[in-house]
Amino acid sequence: MSKPNLVIFDLDNTILKGDSDYSMINYLIENNFLGKSAEKRNEKFMNEYINGKLDMSEYTKFTLSAYVGKTQQEIDEIIRPFIKTIIEPMINVFALKLIHDHKDKGDELLLASATNELIVNPIARRLDFKSAISTKVEFINGKCTGFFLHPLTIGSGKFHAVKSWMEEHKYSNFLGTIFYSDSINDLPLLESVEMPKVVNPDIRLEKIANKRGWEIINLPKI
Repeated sequence: MSKPNLVIFDLDNTILKGDSDYSMINYLIENNFLGKSAEKRNEKFMNEYINGKLDMSEYTKFTLSAYVGKTQQEIDEIIRPFIKTIIEPMINVFALKLIHDHKDKGDELLLASATNELIVNPIARRLDFKSAISTKVEFINGKCTGFFLHPLTIGSGKFHAVKSWMEEHKYSNFLGTIFYSDSINDLPLLESVEMPKVVNPDIRLEKIANKRGWEIINLPKI
């Protein structure tokens, strides 16, 4: 019996109408888990991300700084209302329809994000993804250290993480595989799948998609 087609979704600016990490930092500032000085750093990192020049290692340490010394349960208590009040309205209903259409076809769905697992895992549960790839967070003696575990799931790191997941789940190659993404940072994986689908792309990715004849999907953000 053949395996179902694999369909991979990026999260930020693909399923969501914005960036979950960026929004989480603003939420932490507004709720006094981080100081106001974090706002400028957040803007700087986001501009670097948009331009494909982000030092993801530095950014991930920055995004985890509010959780240092906290248990998973304590972190969940911070993130739970964030998912409800901030992430829920960010979910693009048109992206949600794409997800549901693939489920109805019996496809295997995989969420793949560069964002850390503390945020991605509850969003994956909300979206009913059984499998999700994200940047892993280090805990020692039950408490968050503020460090991440390699690999960072951005660029080639996301490609290799997806490849490892595929091997574990008996997918021998990318034939029949679809990947939805908005970002130039996902180019290594977009170049590898059989059917790259570019969603509301950044300028650099749009140019590449047009040149290579990749499908471009412009989802309304309402």
